[in-house]
Amino acid sequence: MQGVVDALNWISQLGPMVMMPIIIFVLGLIFRVKLNVLIKSALTIGVGFAGVTIVINWFVAQVGPSVHRMVSNWGIQTSIMDVGWPARAAATWAFPLAAVVVFLVLGVNALMLVTRMTNTVMVDFWSYNHYIFTGAVVWYVTKSATISLIASALDAAISFKLADWTAPLAQKYFGIEDVTFPTANSVAWAPVAWALNKLWDIIPGINKIDARPEKIQKKFGFVGEPLFMGFLIGLLIGVLAEDPVGNILIVGMSTSATMLLTPKMMQILMQGLIPFANAIKGLLNKRFPNNKFTIGVDAALTVANSSAIACGILMVPITLILAALLPGNKLLPISDIAYQAMWLSAWPVAFGKGNIFRGLLSTIVITCCVLWISTSLAPVHTQLALAGGFKMAKGMSMVSTEDAGTHLITWIFYKIAQFLKVVFPAI
Repeated sequence: MQGVVDALNWISQLGPMVMMPIIIFVLGLIFRVKLNVLIKSALTIGVGFAGVTIVINWFVAQVGPSVHRMVSNWGIQTSIMDVGWPARAAATWAFPLAAVVVFLVLGVNALMLVTRMTNTVMVDFWSYNHYIFTGAVVWYVTKSATISLIASALDAAISFKLADWTAPLAQKYFGIEDVTFPTANSVAWAPVAWALNKLWDIIPGINKIDARPEKIQKKFGFVGEPLFMGFLIGLLIGVLAEDPVGNILIVGMSTSATMLLTPKMMQILMQGLIPFANAIKGLLNKRFPNNKFTIGVDAALTVANSSAIACGILMVPITLILAALLPGNKLLPISDIAYQAMWLSAWPVAFGKGNIFRGLLSTIVITCCVLWISTSLAPVHTQLALAGGFKMAKGMSMVSTEDAGTHLITWIFYKIAQFLKVVFPAI
């Protein structure tokens, strides 16, 4: 089984540009997709992922220094260091039961498909690390392999059901046919985003504000286009960082380019993914008639939306302010702040039908929860990181990640495990 984990780790280290074509090609061979369709789809998907990754990473590289200057200028200090999502993922794959969880989740998905409890075919094996993370966290509390595996299986099952529920919205709003997003650290926030959007519906004043890009563009013309909105938002970040004029302009142009190029890169990815998804869906529907199967992929694809990008970029300085002022928070979210902000904005703007104002309100509430969860998980996250080979720097007592805080289901099972440990100490 360790060989399976090693193989998955090796593939994941190649990055999505190589990892996803490999996964798509292997799955296509298993499901007997026509070779010409399969090869073209795999290569196109790889190119699309490369484009999205290049644009987002370039944006983070351009904006990251300004974010650090904001932290320094504002004097923000916290006691828990954010070591970034790669450290969390690496430690998760090092968990001794990781390979068992992989096969367990595969079994859960297959059983739910056969019994028609889900339509989601989870093909994004890298994202299995989210379910493993849940099992690892529970194991460090209970030291029970059985309870750990049950938690992982339930996390996966809940994520698949939530993916089914959100599939129509995801396909309509993100424009991706026959695809859904069972990634646990994203889809778990969909019910929260739905509830918050319902709340904004009944609050006078807020329910009248329509800040969808098309509405803004209709009212203000060119100023409302993502190209110009991105430039203005980037200038704001540069000004808040007290950057020199030249750097402010660089951040402005970088943000403008990100707003414009990311959706275009996503279009390339979709050109490869849709024929593959349709081929898989057709084959499955022949075997299991009257089902409406969807292909489960990484929710990172949701960031390629102009409203989500705009909301996410605005959340960068807001998240830093929240980290400094939020009672009970001890995490300084630096490592992944730009990426996580766009990630967390996806469902709020989707349920708000692209309304950036509503999306921003919901994302602020969700980000507060994420910071609290990150702080709460810090003790067990530190244990997991150390076991995975992480070296604590001098002066560090605990580490966590903003990414860990996005695992809402994991945190719920963590609190349940703590309760069980108190009630049944012999576990």
